[in-house]
Amino acid sequence: MLYSLCREKEIKGRLSKAGEIDPQLYNFLIEKIEFGKYLRYKKIVTQLVRKIIAMGTRSYLNSLSWRGIINKINIPSHKKKILFVTGLTFNSVGISIYLRKTGEFETILLTENPWLVGFFRQYFDAVYVYNSYFDVIRILMLSKPYKVHIHGSHNYYFLGVLACCFNSAGTIAGFIDPPSFEPSADNPEELRKKPKDTQMDCFSEEFIFKEADGIVLTMNTLVAGEKLRLRYHSKVPVLEFPTYVCDEFFEEEEKYSQRDGRTYLVYGGIVAPSHQPKEIYGAAQFIDLAKNFIRQGLCFHMYLSPHFSPIQIDTLYSDYIQLAAESPDFNFQYGIPLDRATKEFSKYDFAVMIHITKGTKMNAFHFNTCIPTKFFTYLSAGLPVIINKEFAYIVSVVRKYEIGIVVDQDEIDSLAEIIKSYDYEKLKANVKRARDEFSMKKHIGRLIEFYGQRDGNFS
Repeated sequence: MLYSLCREKEIKGRLSKAGEIDPQLYNFLIEKIEFGKYLRYKKIVTQLVRKIIAMGTRSYLNSLSWRGIINKINIPSHKKKILFVTGLTFNSVGISIYLRKTGEFETILLTENPWLVGFFRQYFDAVYVYNSYFDVIRILMLSKPYKVHIHGSHNYYFLGVLACCFNSAGTIAGFIDPPSFEPSADNPEELRKKPKDTQMDCFSEEFIFKEADGIVLTMNTLVAGEKLRLRYHSKVPVLEFPTYVCDEFFEEEEKYSQRDGRTYLVYGGIVAPSHQPKEIYGAAQFIDLAKNFIRQGLCFHMYLSPHFSPIQIDTLYSDYIQLAAESPDFNFQYGIPLDRATKEFSKYDFAVMIHITKGTKMNAFHFNTCIPTKFFTYLSAGLPVIINKEFAYIVSVVRKYEIGIVVDQDEIDSLAEIIKSYDYEKLKANVKRARDEFSMKKHIGRLIEFYGQRDGNFS
């Protein structure tokens, strides 16, 4: 059926542009999009099982098919339709909310993540969990949205290549963490030694910076954006647009500390399993940090990023689960959607953005320029943040608005005492004021203007 709609020859022909950037990228893409029927059917069956487990049989049977989502996009409307395409991230939610609030836009989401469908359906006009990357290709080829907005992330930047090759509406590509900023990724010899998905991410980055209609960075664009444009001799306009806070997710619950007078810290986000190499993943490994906090008498609770499959968690994070069983001051939880996360996080005193980088092959430039999504989740929950100095750009924001505590990694052993030296009520009040400055409501107009531009430079 698929081949009757978009024949293999046509797909390969359109992807040939990728081969002009790097022949290896073309080969990776051909392998990735499951031309082999066995690989494709295996992927489809696996995804169907995941969807039924995550969504429930009734919800799955009532969900849109790929034909249904194409019809949804192509039905004439007085509104402009934005097609968001992503792998597992949920960074499009706030944008979708405020695009829809204008009354001028409809939003449709294609995602590989079945675990958050119930959450997504509240904030998009339609949601489709694709079964394979062939699904994505035929939807891109046969639909006619106003714009395609790709939210790229680790192992999924190739979706930006597919969008550039297979849709005619114009592609806006979002970068959370530019692949070339990963350790040694800008060294061709070292890059060839990395996993295929990592190599494909880097090759995709170059293609996107040459072929997309616009780039959206959740980073300091004046520094990181210009570095990337110069690297690829790119004239594609770039916009700094992180995951700003949304009024809908502001929460204020009674704090745990009001019950017992202790200090409660929370972390929500990516956690690297402890068995992964420390030199690469150490900045996202927190078991030693958790033990340190416990020794200081601090209560520390962790929530995984909600895009993780709950099927894998018990195996990957057994040491965290064991520590939680042994210590009442530590809690390790599955990820929860943004609307629930901000409500739950508001019960804590501080949010943690401490990443131990000693002994890791960290890219200092990346840490200096990035704007992590969790920062805005914490602001939505009304929490001051505790952050280490390596996050230079966010540190400058924290200091400017006086919304947290900046520590050196050597000071972490004394964190409990450092916290006592701050005026907590002042920090909380400053967070509430900062939310107005970083609200999606205030900034959405810049993105709408960016959608309408083909030429020029944006910052």
